[in-house]
Amino acid sequence: MELETVVAFLEDLTLYKVLSITGQVLAVIAGAWLLLAVLRKLIRGIFNVGRLDPNKRDTLVTLSLSVTRYLTFILAGILLIKVFVPTLNLGPLLAGAGVVGLAIGFGAQSLIKDLITGFFIMFEDQLRVGDYVQINDGVTGTVEEVGLRFTALREWSGKKYYIANSEIRTIRNYNRRELRAIIHVTFPFEEDPVRVRRFLEDICKEATERFQDHLLRGEDGHLLEPPQVYGVTDVNDNGRGGQFTIIAKTKPESLWTVEKGIRELIWERSLQRGLTLAYPRYVYEYIAPPGARNN
Repeated sequence: MELETVVAFLEDLTLYKVLSITGQVLAVIAGAWLLLAVLRKLIRGIFNVGRLDPNKRDTLVTLSLSVTRYLTFILAGILLIKVFVPTLNLGPLLAGAGVVGLAIGFGAQSLIKDLITGFFIMFEDQLRVGDYVQINDGVTGTVEEVGLRFTALREWSGKKYYIANSEIRTIRNYNRRELRAIIHVTFPFEEDPVRVRRFLEDICKEATERFQDHLLRGEDGHLLEPPQVYGVTDVNDNGRGGQFTIIAKTKPESLWTVEKGIRELIWERSLQRGLTLAYPRYVYEYIAPPGARNN
């Protein structure tokens, strides 16, 4: 836009033109808001028709709304330019966008990376809205938004994290059909391993009955992997004793419920049956300094 055009525009302003421009600006803003509202309802309606997985549907809706919002803002910006400078020819401006884009591209590399990474996260179905995930072996939480630029997680404590898509390197997804609960428990060397195994087998039977609704079942209704003693997985465990491991396949949303419940059962029943759980022990040896007198 040439400086003379801007000066001429400012000099030619009248009350009528000010009111006219104000009305057009408000009309563009209202039109953009109305268009977003209509498209929001339309998008939700389209994805509610099919038999999509609820989490997959929510993810596609979130992404579609994100794209729609960006395109609407761009369109509104172009219309506002035309409102203020009606004589401006947008053809050369849009034609030069390639040159301008190339010029600013080096400063927007992170934005481009966010967009590309976000596309592949969606295309490869790596995560969905509602999934419980861990990002980069760090932040863990429930996915609330999957956008073109960022992914939003809600941590268990309630804090919400916005992670740029280009910064996502590894995704640990806890919501893909099945999970295996793994419970480690250590008993001191003084305990009889045969007695310990029988005790843990009883724990597994009780856990199977208590957590029927949380364990994973096959199509025919049988439990795929009920709680069971996997075996001795460590015979030292930093000198505390022998480590036993219990495993069970659970529904994705029930992993923590089963693991916490089995640990609580082990603690309660071990007290009732007189079994001692291992705990750190320290041995102190006093060495008298040379020349010290023995009492």
